Amino acid sequence: MKQVAQHDDISPESRFGRLLAIEPDSVRCPFAAYSDLRSEHPVTWSSRLNAWVVSRYADIREVLRDPATFSSKAASGPSSVTSLARHIAESSEFPERTRRQAERRLRLSQSPVLLNSDPPAHKRQRGLVSTAFAPRRVAQMEPQIQQVTDDLIDAFVAEGQVEFIGDFALPLPMTVIATILGVPPSLMHTFKRWSGAFTQGVGALNLSRQEIIDLFQSVDEFYDYFSEQLDRRRAEPADDLLTHLLEARLEGEQPLTQDELLQMLVQFLVGGNETTTNLIGSTMLHLLRDRELTARAKADPSLIPTLVEECLRLEAPTQGMFRTATVDCKVGGQAIPADSMLYLVYGSGNHDASVFPDPERIELDDSRGHHLAFGRGEHVCLGANLARKEANIAIRTLLKRLDDIALATEPENVSYHNSFILRGPRSLPMTFRPGQARK
Repeated sequence: MKQVAQHDDISPESRFGRLLAIEPDSVRCPFAAYSDLRSEHPVTWSSRLNAWVVSRYADIREVLRDPATFSSKAASGPSSVTSLARHIAESSEFPERTRRQAERRLRLSQSPVLLNSDPPAHKRQRGLVSTAFAPRRVAQMEPQIQQVTDDLIDAFVAEGQVEFIGDFALPLPMTVIATILGVPPSLMHTFKRWSGAFTQGVGALNLSRQEIIDLFQSVDEFYDYFSEQLDRRRAEPADDLLTHLLEARLEGEQPLTQDELLQMLVQFLVGGNETTTNLIGSTMLHLLRDRELTARAKADPSLIPTLVEECLRLEAPTQGMFRTATVDCKVGGQAIPADSMLYLVYGSGNHDASVFPDPERIELDDSRGHHLAFGRGEHVCLGANLARKEANIAIRTLLKRLDDIALATEPENVSYHNSFILRGPRSLPMTFRPGQARK
């Protein structure tokens, strides 16, 4: 990526500078830092990110609506697995095996898909896979999602307490996406490790050498496993997503290549697991902090979809994504040179009072679903329907089956992921009384 010499308005001591440094208090509550950006530096250069930081809703939406000017080729930014791979492949400080694994990642990244692809490739890819996550297909999965939800609650309901993230918010979407991808229960622990590897570096610029070595070992195992599984489906097709992807065809278009398939599976893994865990965890945390909100949602479950939308807005699981300017242009009146990277802070846009009056309040009476949590335009999240379905079933069932839910620690003790991009509580101890029995 081209280095751009610019004046840096983000000092390390500023609130946004401390967020980029992953200071725990800033990660726990980044919204004051976002407010500073919107009011003082709505489009500003960050030397730490080597990117222009865009923080106002209107400017973010403008960029997302113009994929010709703003490419998605480096959507995960400088802390992505691909960016790490580029550094490792050129470094002698890592073992040869790790360098080979990094080179494999770089080779695969030369076939960008969905999140990292631009038109016309993006249109072809989305057309080939969109039916797998269409509303009708997701609706058919509801009984399966409900069963997993109830099974997980059954495992802890008699205890009166639970570590909510580890025992529910994490295994629910992980089990669902693993089942969709044909991963057997015996590999669930390994599957989670693979998922963690792909997200570990996102929004964290300070990984140790050993963390990076372990990360690429897991990434390589993922590629090996699914390369073998794709070969098996070619020989013996099954009624599952892998076979669907292999057999997907559009008139006049080439089928998905092996490299495209592997990269898509990475995105399905992360998008169908980590971000949904964060959504469910953040929604529960809001309920634990607000008894009135909990009572209202419990008394009227029809409000739960709006509650989930508001938690998506307030606590977007992905706080931002990157774009790259293809030409000299302007954003929010600021000149942006060609080849510059932009960091679009979705979490800031979702708190923009010019769009969402009283933005810190959860509004259940009037949906504010035009938030940025799933992106906008051509790159709106392919798995949004599935994430919403899982979160709605989870919260509805939990409020039915658990009474008197309470946070079992002080709110300030709730820790968040070490990332300025991925947002969600890492642990959430809670107590409750058993409510209605499973039906």
